[in-house]
Amino acid sequence: MAHMTRRSLLGAAAATAVLPTACRHASAPSSRLSGSFTHLLEGIGRENLTITGVKVTNLTFTAPKGQYIEEAGPIVTISRNAPVVQVFTDKGIVGIGPGGGYRGPGRADDYSHLVGKNPFDTELLGLVGGIDVACWDIIGKAKGMPVYKLLATDHPPNPRVHVYASGGVNWTFYDRGDGKPYGADALIEEALKYKELGFDIFKWRPGTDWEEAGITPEKLGNTVCRKLRQAVGPDFKLALEKKAYDAWTVEQALEIAPIINELKFHWFEQPMMDLGPSQFEDYLKIKEKMPNVMLVGGESFTNLAQARPFIERRIYDAVQSDCIRLGITENWRVARVAAFYGIKMVPHNWTSVLGTMCNAHLVAGIPNGYLCEFFMYPNTPWRDALVKEPLVPKNAYLTLPDKPGFGMELADLEELSRKYPYDPSAPGTVPNPRFPKAAERARAREQQVREKYLGQTPARGQRKIG
Repeated sequence: MAHMTRRSLLGAAAATAVLPTACRHASAPSSRLSGSFTHLLEGIGRENLTITGVKVTNLTFTAPKGQYIEEAGPIVTISRNAPVVQVFTDKGIVGIGPGGGYRGPGRADDYSHLVGKNPFDTELLGLVGGIDVACWDIIGKAKGMPVYKLLATDHPPNPRVHVYASGGVNWTFYDRGDGKPYGADALIEEALKYKELGFDIFKWRPGTDWEEAGITPEKLGNTVCRKLRQAVGPDFKLALEKKAYDAWTVEQALEIAPIINELKFHWFEQPMMDLGPSQFEDYLKIKEKMPNVMLVGGESFTNLAQARPFIERRIYDAVQSDCIRLGITENWRVARVAAFYGIKMVPHNWTSVLGTMCNAHLVAGIPNGYLCEFFMYPNTPWRDALVKEPLVPKNAYLTLPDKPGFGMELADLEELSRKYPYDPSAPGTVPNPRFPKAAERARAREQQVREKYLGQTPARGQRKIG
């Protein structure tokens, strides 16, 4: 089965689909399955299903007093929400997905307009984010196939998904006074822990506020990046992120680019954000300074139209668009256009196991699936608590189950709601109390970068602090 395309898989699955025979539309004959690489739902065969309801369960985790989920850049994160989407149907099939990414009529939590619609029409309905993800869970269950196999329209899927350790959000340039390492020593300790766990790639954020610590790109490169490379060895891959709730200037990025090129970093991630064609010339200058390092980005993309210019100009060597924002349908389109131009896909994945679920299936089902982010921030339960059998990497790989849909079952949501009740007043992300004015400086720098490339500071896309 591992070497079969969707064309042959659908024929084999027809006899074992989970819908009762009386309720099942006849699948399209194999001669009508196009093996299309541009139309995802073509040839799958539409089943007679009706959405009867949509439920979003909001959960909140707040870190114990004195602890943070993230302590990076100018901010600390104290609490994090994990919305869970369920889509119910008249045949008893329930689809699950992560919250977030909603764009449509009415309130973001009002899905009444979907009642009576068919989840197989998710593309025609223009669904995105977690609702689209949940519909794909239903489609897979109705067809008796894993989602990743349905996404592999003209090539063999690969359910063994390479993941990388994404962390570096709790190391500080200052001594907390708790007797634990700080500075480069803390980052090295974290990297070696991931290496011991079997990961072969570590992506990290460049520490707490630079002005407060007297850090420059040159100093970061030669006192942190260099020490880190020496500690982990030449074969362990390293990737450098943008500043947390802040932005690099092009001058800063050009200063560090040759250093990480010399140190053979694997990639440098969207240092000046994903702002569009006006920044392409500057990004190309950065790429010239680091020919051995990939430039990746795209986590803020919400559709193919935003991603296409970066892909066509080959600005990014890998695109990070996230199924939580785009959904499976739109992100599959992004992936297929990227594949056409020889660009890899490395989905952003920084929220919960449900994000890991859908992003890993995307990587497994597309021809250019390169990596999936596996978030390692501490002090939250969202990496595993939402499902009965969480996805756990072994030697840097996830092996997706050969089960219909996403093959995952939610944990008891009533119990989770009691344990992690939704708190709309939870603090979320706030300025670091050690230097409360740093957040204002960072916001001003982000605004300056936006103004340079966009001529204005759009409200959309700016992240709220506090």
